[in-house]
Amino acid sequence: MIPARTSVVTGGGSGIGRATAKKFASIGDHVIVADINDAGAGETKMQIEAEGGTASVLHVDVADELSVTALLKAAERIGPTGALVNCAGILQNGSRVEDMELVEHDRVWNVNYRGTYLCCRAFGPVMAGRGKGAIVNIGSIAGFEMFPLPAYSPSKAAIHQITKVLAGDLGPRGVRVNAVAPGFVMTEALKARVEAGERDTSVMEGQKPLRRIVEPDEIADAILFLCGDAARAITGTTLPVDNGWLAGLAYTTYAGNKKN
Repeated sequence: MIPARTSVVTGGGSGIGRATAKKFASIGDHVIVADINDAGAGETKMQIEAEGGTASVLHVDVADELSVTALLKAAERIGPTGALVNCAGILQNGSRVEDMELVEHDRVWNVNYRGTYLCCRAFGPVMAGRGKGAIVNIGSIAGFEMFPLPAYSPSKAAIHQITKVLAGDLGPRGVRVNAVAPGFVMTEALKARVEAGERDTSVMEGQKPLRRIVEPDEIADAILFLCGDAARAITGTTLPVDNGWLAGLAYTTYAGNKKN
């Protein structure tokens, strides 16, 4: 079991962030649920407390440096941060490069990459000053393989790379930095796109050897592992949690494959 500590989860108001916040609280951490969506963060806090855990809610816009600095100061007043999980992020629908508005492109990058970087840049040195800590960033299978997502895919590939940079930078000072790369995850955001006809679940399920879509709680399990003592020798890695999508991609598309 991970000893009780203060853990900060950005994007904790929904989806993977909410599942992660609840998972950390279940093993005794005091969880700081940080989100731009105050109502969602409050709902996460209520769910944690209903299950016997403890949590605080702090407002943050991860794309804004001053907001992230304020988050760090407020979090440290509650308790020394032992784990940081950067779940804040936004999705993008498929698009051609010439059809994507630059405003959308910049927003995806500001939240997904800049937000992750700013949080690591704020909390990492503070953890390093104490000689211990764990950070997990949220990458994506879209950061490994090409998707028609001209902003989202590159932003996630960048997260995979900055995770390695941070691991090299902070590791000698006792801080481990890893990432998880979720496959298609049945979050509220994905459900909304499915209901709007923008995603086909049968296609997503058929591309995976395990033939199902990942649940947020399963991503949270991987994050909890990477932040725990069982992963004490692991840093600078990006762990896919995708029901085998990356492994099965070439297998299922091989021209001579007769198996399903």
